[in-house]
Amino acid sequence: MTPHQDTPAERHEDPAAQHDASRPVHVMSFNALFQTDSTTPDEPAHWAHRAPAIRELMAAVTPDLLGLQEMQTHTFGPIEEGLGRAYRAVGTMGVKGGSQGLINPILFNTERFELVAWDQFWLSDTPRVIGSTTWGNTGPRGATWVRLRDRESGRELVHLNTHLDHVITQAKAKGAQLIADRLRQFALSGLSTITTGDFNSVAGDSPAYEILVERAGLQDSWVAAEQRLSPQLSTFPFFGEVEESDFRIDWILLSEGVRVLDATIDARRPGGVFPSDHLPVQAHVVLPQ
Repeated sequence: MTPHQDTPAERHEDPAAQHDASRPVHVMSFNALFQTDSTTPDEPAHWAHRAPAIRELMAAVTPDLLGLQEMQTHTFGPIEEGLGRAYRAVGTMGVKGGSQGLINPILFNTERFELVAWDQFWLSDTPRVIGSTTWGNTGPRGATWVRLRDRESGRELVHLNTHLDHVITQAKAKGAQLIADRLRQFALSGLSTITTGDFNSVAGDSPAYEILVERAGLQDSWVAAEQRLSPQLSTFPFFGEVEESDFRIDWILLSEGVRVLDATIDARRPGGVFPSDHLPVQAHVVLPQ
């Protein structure tokens, strides 16, 4: 099941005229699933099959901001080939330090945005300690943030990207709280924030969602969207049948005042191949003046 993907022209005719000269920012979050040598060519997770599908997906979407999860130093090729040369990646240290462990980078379109600052931190009681785990995590988890200046409007924003633990509820909740605290600091500086990630938590029915959305006041882009360009699908079909479901564990969250024009859960399969066991999620947003 692949929802119709409208072109930008179909979605937003002359968006600059409609939104006070603010062109929408296209945001995407995608858990690309790491490569493993244990798969065989007849398995859907096999990297040699998925890599071309990832490349085609990126070429078709070309978001302004892209938060990725479960990357590795050797799996950037299809992403970069699909997006083209106008993109820059930040946050390319693995969660275990250096190139060790999975990577949760942010890629941004340098023709649209100028880099101001960026950093990584770990989801633990010692967030500056590389690879630290203090909440019973099954492994280290982290977050990357980048502060960008829009070349068109001059406004600045912060994009934060993360991947919460997939097992320990306490680790998910404490990680979400640490992220909420960091986002609050940016908000106090007057910055709009965009948060992407695989939260391993069900939207609307989990401690992480309660902390980030219900308590911290972030907008869930799927809920806030003026248009939904796909059905509400499970974002983790695990290469199985794509079904309408409340099981959304991949989110795009936005600070107050950010307008969400549309949201999509993207079930396309280039060449009949799932790019990952997760479905990408997308949104077009307009930052406040």
